[in-house]
Amino acid sequence: MKIAILTPAKNDHAAAVASSTESLLTQTHHDADIHVVEPHGELAVNLVEGADLVITLGGDGTFLRGAALAHAADVPLLGINFGRLGYLLPLEPEDLEPLVVAGLRDGFQAEERAVLAVALDDGPVVAVNEVVLEKREAGHMLRVGTSIDGEAFVRYAADGVLVATPTGSTAYNLSAGGPVLAPEMRALILTPVAPHLAVDRSVVLPPDRSVGLHVDDVRGASVVIDGRARGHLSQGESLTVSVHPRPLNVVVGPHVRLIHRLRSILSPTALDR
Repeated sequence: MKIAILTPAKNDHAAAVASSTESLLTQTHHDADIHVVEPHGELAVNLVEGADLVITLGGDGTFLRGAALAHAADVPLLGINFGRLGYLLPLEPEDLEPLVVAGLRDGFQAEERAVLAVALDDGPVVAVNEVVLEKREAGHMLRVGTSIDGEAFVRYAADGVLVATPTGSTAYNLSAGGPVLAPEMRALILTPVAPHLAVDRSVVLPPDRSVGLHVDDVRGASVVIDGRARGHLSQGESLTVSVHPRPLNVVVGPHVRLIHRLRSILSPTALDR
């Protein structure tokens, strides 16, 4: 088995965990070819494309970058948390070595996570958490028309409009007042950000629907996918979001349960973790 470990630059803790995992597998004579690399750059792309498992050691940014690479290569992904516990990273550094050893022996347990296919002018992009249209100027609302399967739906006046996955339901969607969905569900969540009208609420759609976002504002809108700016749309331009036909396979530990994840996120003491 070939394993690609992605670690952020200048993270000594992550580098130490990667090194100890590699040493453990070598000492126990497991048949694993391990390569440690930063998540950005052509080397990471090449390693992931030839890997049997991708492991990310870091925070949400490292995980999301690894998720995009792993999904493109159709490789299972194991994310280890070096920040707060949540939907994206429910496993801690001390979970890595026993989980990898057990997985090499008995096989890795994975969950299928829905990801979004976003149609942009420069080609399709995959989103693990969400795609957002945001206003470009402070002090002005953004006007966005939405459609479902090509049929006009609601025209929002808001700071922005996002479409999220169940995995991303606890990220920007949650802070915007959207609902929390179990991460293994397949669905789309359409949520306005700080809408002008209080009656504007989130809409949860089945996975066979597509959502169109149409910019109806002379100032245009910024496109942000998984927290990274991906360009701008001018007035009259649109993008389409749908559930990608192929899910992302995320390796989970046997002790990670949905209720534990929800409690860690929604508990009043979660911010102290």
